[in-house]
Amino acid sequence: MLECLINGEISTFVSATNRGLYFGDGVLESIPVHNGRTRLWQTHMDRLGAGCDRLGLVMPPQAILLREVQTVSAGRDKVVVQIVLTRDGQCADYSPTEDSSCSRVVSAHSYPDDVLEHAREGISARICDLRLAIQPALGGIKHLNRLEQVLASKEMRGQQADEGLLLDMEGHVISAISANVFIVMGDRLLTPRLDRCGVRGVLRSQILAEFTARCEQRRIQVDLLQEAHEVFLCDCVRGIRPVTDIDDYHYDIGPVTRELQTWLLEGFRGV
Repeated sequence: MLECLINGEISTFVSATNRGLYFGDGVLESIPVHNGRTRLWQTHMDRLGAGCDRLGLVMPPQAILLREVQTVSAGRDKVVVQIVLTRDGQCADYSPTEDSSCSRVVSAHSYPDDVLEHAREGISARICDLRLAIQPALGGIKHLNRLEQVLASKEMRGQQADEGLLLDMEGHVISAISANVFIVMGDRLLTPRLDRCGVRGVLRSQILAEFTARCEQRRIQVDLLQEAHEVFLCDCVRGIRPVTDIDDYHYDIGPVTRELQTWLLEGFRGV
């Protein structure tokens, strides 16, 4: 971690009674910042606001969050800034207080150094044994309870793959450990519905908005991976990564994936 603000003050310590620490009671955003410019800022804020609404939290003003993001990223060419909001109040039991105010942690972190390589050459993946729980009350939001992703990442240690693919308890494809997934069938872009689990990623939302006529959100069975022409992962930090292998399935890095990479590059040029 390069720099950190706790409620606007330079610090790396949160209260021992923080409900985020005890219960994962809060929400999170990870935002790329290049030369002081935040990428997809409003889309991140919209998702953060949606998560706060779902949990019954009062989101801090965007102006305060933006100022703190700019403070922790100042003087650095490229960083990932994380905004963590946790519910204020006691942690003696699960029940939240009537006050829905938040504590905020804004911190800057080093950018991954393999982004360009993976975008160019693609990555391999394997289907994790861990299955995501189905919980519609939390589906789609980026809440703080990431234990499933922690266990899936632990499972991936020593595996000959760059990423893990996660299924839900009914065997539907949901996402990668830290990215959303798209399956290309001809000119069509299929992506899992995320109404029962998983995170609706910011870049995923941008793709759905830009390529509406070609996109479909649906339940995706594992068998469909065998029929896919192309597969790619997307997230706002690493961009669009072609997938060349998922276990025994092999894919070419095809024209649709390259088309979307070009679209993304042109959209972020100068940002």
